[in-house]
Amino acid sequence: MLAGIGLAFTFPPSPLGWLAPVWLALLFRAAATATPRQAMRLTWLFAVGLFGALLSWLPLSLAGTVGPAIVALYPLLVGLLAAMWALTAWLTRRLAGRLSLGAFPMAWAALEVARSWGPFGFTWGSLGYTLAQTPLVQVAELGGISLLGLLVGIAASALASRNRWMCGAALLLWGAALVFGVTRPGSPAGTQTALLVQGNVDPREKLAGQADADWQRYLRLTWRGLQRGAADLVLWPETAVTWATRPAALAQVPVPVLLGAAVTQAGQPFNSALLSLRGVVAGRYDKIRLVPFGEFFPGRRALNRVYQQVFSALGLPDLQGLTPGRAALTVGTGALRVGVLICYESTFPALARALVRDGANVLVTPSNDAWFGASQGAEQHFQMGRVRAIETRRWWLRVGNDGISAAVSPSGAVTVRAARFTAQAVPVTFTLQSGQTLAVRWGDAVPAGVALGWLLGTVVLRRRPGGEGGPSAGEGIE
Repeated sequence: MLAGIGLAFTFPPSPLGWLAPVWLALLFRAAATATPRQAMRLTWLFAVGLFGALLSWLPLSLAGTVGPAIVALYPLLVGLLAAMWALTAWLTRRLAGRLSLGAFPMAWAALEVARSWGPFGFTWGSLGYTLAQTPLVQVAELGGISLLGLLVGIAASALASRNRWMCGAALLLWGAALVFGVTRPGSPAGTQTALLVQGNVDPREKLAGQADADWQRYLRLTWRGLQRGAADLVLWPETAVTWATRPAALAQVPVPVLLGAAVTQAGQPFNSALLSLRGVVAGRYDKIRLVPFGEFFPGRRALNRVYQQVFSALGLPDLQGLTPGRAALTVGTGALRVGVLICYESTFPALARALVRDGANVLVTPSNDAWFGASQGAEQHFQMGRVRAIETRRWWLRVGNDGISAAVSPSGAVTVRAARFTAQAVPVTFTLQSGQTLAVRWGDAVPAGVALGWLLGTVVLRRRPGGEGGPSAGEGIE
């Protein structure tokens, strides 16, 4: 468990990402010498330490904004994530046997891809993010966050084996990734200007319903920003306003406004991003990846009374949930093609890839992390989204209700970052990018090839005289 806590402290914003393989190697070595059942127990304890520490901000921040009753959900989430890790260790030991050390990197890479699937997808704690603050992060353009996670797993596997050939191969891979990272050219200066409008609205006030006040606040900040300097695009945060209340309010704004808005169509509520051209909707994107138990509630009708009791205990209104969008489509006008990743969606690489394949030349994230308060949650969320800029080599513009509002270049450099918990309109520059990276075109194919190569290399070493020189896998298969 202590080793898992150590791994948690290598995730952003920590600068200790280089140490991630060391902590993971402790788990791999112990699991490789244990029976499958023992490996499962060891891994569960390790993962409880990891996710318990990494997500410790969750009960602390939500207890202050939602209520103390929400804390009860925290151990359930940690236990579930730990169970996924434990099952992966058990299955790998069962199937790979004496080759487990070579198979662990592939198994963990597969687990992290699987954790992004389906309506309950949750990618916090993916190993690749430990390298987000290092030059190695630049290889994300080749294979995305999966390739970064595989690099961590391979290094851990090599360290755990104590075999000079495996350590040498891992060192070559890391060396090549480091050279690639430090030699990547920087991004050119921006040629267009966006105005990030950060309203700093209390989330409880929004739930209480103050649609007119929200419109007035955002319009006031927008005009104030435009008076200081021209802009090509104005960005408002996630669900900044309710569109139906004042659809003509933007008629006088002379530039396109991409705003997060609550939209109801045919009785179905959506979390949307609307592109307004002088008050006329020229494009709309509906959020696809909804937050489980925050924006959609499984079995809402069948468990209506249970949900009502939970909401009452938390001091929340009777939430009904939202309708998910159906397609990852860009919105834009003229040469501008915006790929919108609404809040939570910025943690899903596949969605960003789909938007770029649909023609997005800039990525935009309207967000609302006000529920996280001053905790590390918002920073972790931001650092995860920053990797999307590198994977796709697109500018990423993020505007949050109370922050983090920032501009990130295609190389991952944060060019502008607004102060949190302030109402302001911040101008940032960006450029429309073209082309598709390997990560966009091929998805997880590159890391899959690397993982397979590593596993085959382990097989070859096993057949050499003296074996792989690492720990001997437990023979007892339970």
